[in-house]
Amino acid sequence: MLAHMELLRKVPNFPNYTSKLWGYPERTLDQGEASLVVLGPPLHLYHSLPSKNCTVHVSGIPDWCSMGNVADIFSDFGKIFSIELSVKMDMKTRKPKCNGWALVTFCGYDAAQKACFAHLNRRIPGTANPLSIYKGIVNNVVLLKNLPSTMAKAQIIMNISEYPGVVSIGFVGGTTSRIIFEDLDYALLFMDLVSGGGVVMEGFTCTVEPEDKDELLDEDSA
Repeated sequence: MLAHMELLRKVPNFPNYTSKLWGYPERTLDQGEASLVVLGPPLHLYHSLPSKNCTVHVSGIPDWCSMGNVADIFSDFGKIFSIELSVKMDMKTRKPKCNGWALVTFCGYDAAQKACFAHLNRRIPGTANPLSIYKGIVNNVVLLKNLPSTMAKAQIIMNISEYPGVVSIGFVGGTTSRIIFEDLDYALLFMDLVSGGGVVMEGFTCTVEPEDKDELLDEDSA
């Protein structure tokens, strides 16, 4: 558990002595002043929130993995801020199990970079496929690159529309498509399908990555 979360967990629950002044649920000013006496000095949290570039999406995780297993794998690369493990209900046991992917947010950008490069070919024991790592997956917008420049855009749109969750399809330059999905899960599913060899345009090998607004600005100005 993160240090600042551990501090918050240890704070006693005194519902009658709460105030926004001291970091407790907001009530009234008088009760807030009393809370300083009852609970002690206010908590001071100095942890800044990581940027989106500190988040990596990890796919290819076996269903028996827990959040602790994911933490053990990635803690070697730097301090972890949070882990969001996707789970689904096992229809036989009626218990939750890993759905194959997780979002790992590091406290620093360098740690996220190390995780990306180190796990390009890493496999979890007992699995056949390597982990897939995507940097900065925090929204539902995906860029599909290396599209055939000779193919009509109408045909490209028709092919992409067959994938689930597609809301809109645009184009950035001649060989890149900007795809918006209903939610993050559909965007991640599409990226996994393409990276796993799913055919998007017959005869062409396409690449896929999350949207980078700085990169789009560079292409527009070119």
